[in-house]
Parts: sequence; structure tokens; C-alpha cells
Amino acid sequence: MSQPSIFDSEVALPSDVLAAREKRLLGFDVRYTRVHDQLRLLLNVSALGDWNRQKHGGKLALCDLVAEQYPLVIFHGDVGTGKTATAECIANRLVAESRSSDSMLFKLSNRVRGNGMVGEMGSLITEAFHKVVQAAGKSRRAILIIDEGDSSALPDRRITAIMKTRWLSTRSFRAWMTCANMAAGSL
Repeated sequence: MSQPSIFDSEVALPSDVLAAREKRLLGFDVRYTRVHDQLRLLLNVSALGDWNRQKHGGKLALCDLVAEQYPLVIFHGDVGTGKTATAECIANRLVAESRSSDSMLFKLSNRVRGNGMVGEMGSLITEAFHKVVQAAGKSRRAILIIDEGDSSALPDRRITAIMKTRWLSTRSFRAWMTCANMAAGSL
């Protein structure tokens, strides 16, 4: 029996399917505009450093602050509001606009929770990050979506519905999107 994949999907980007889906998402352009500039800046930190050296002699400390940030977006909201679809389409458009044809989108499965064995979830998540880093190599872009992040973070599957509801109401997040140019061996 083969082991199930830790990813629900692995999609080469840019994707015509995601480009078509983007056109059907209500309010996508507004959401995309909101995160576009910040993500573009975080994905091109080396260009920011070059600009800082060229225009300001490398003296803008703000550029160092930006360089230390992770390119991470967290979407939160009610079930069925399009968080995952939006994350996938944002990733697709960013790749298409950068004219990068060698990118991959990975959607992490809830199976990373494992079967409850001690250390299993940590091992599965480490394996997922390792596969994403390998796929990225030195010059490709890899994008990881962790859907239903709240259920992956819950301590035990046997948690009661009441406890889960309280947990979700205080930590309302559902889809995480990490976009990064990953160098081999670093994350």
C-alpha cells in the first residue's frame, strides 16, 4: 500500500486553469491589489538592496527591515468565502507577471496531522518543506499553501466541537500562503 501524498496538489505555474478561476472570483482584483506591491517587494529583496545602494548609498535602514521579513500572507474568514482560491490565484498571477515559467504551487494536505504518533506531524511537515525546497532549487519559485491551518495546528483530533469552536473564534485563520524564492537548503 502506497503512502498518501502530503500535498493535495502540485501545480505548475503559471496555470491557465487558475487564470480562468481568477476571473470568476468576486472582488479578486481588489484583494490582489492589496497584497501585490508588498509581496512583489518581499519576493525581490535583492533588487531592493541594489536600489538602496544605487540611490541612497545603502543607508536606508528600512530596506534591511524589509529584507528580514518573510513573504507570508494569512487569509482569514468564514468557511466558503474563497480564501484558498484567492491564495492560489494570487500565486498564479504573481508568477505570470514575473514571467517565470518554472514555478510550482504546493497545497499542503491535512494529512500532515498524521495518525497521532508522537513527533509524526513535525516529521511530515519537515518532509513537506524539504520537498518544496528541493522543487524550488536555486532559481525557481515555489509557493506553499497551507489550507485549513487551524485544523493542522489543533493539538488533538479528539478535541470536542465546543473547544474547537472556541479555539477558532480566538484564532481565526484558514489559509496560509507562503510565497518565496527558496534557495536549495534554506527556508
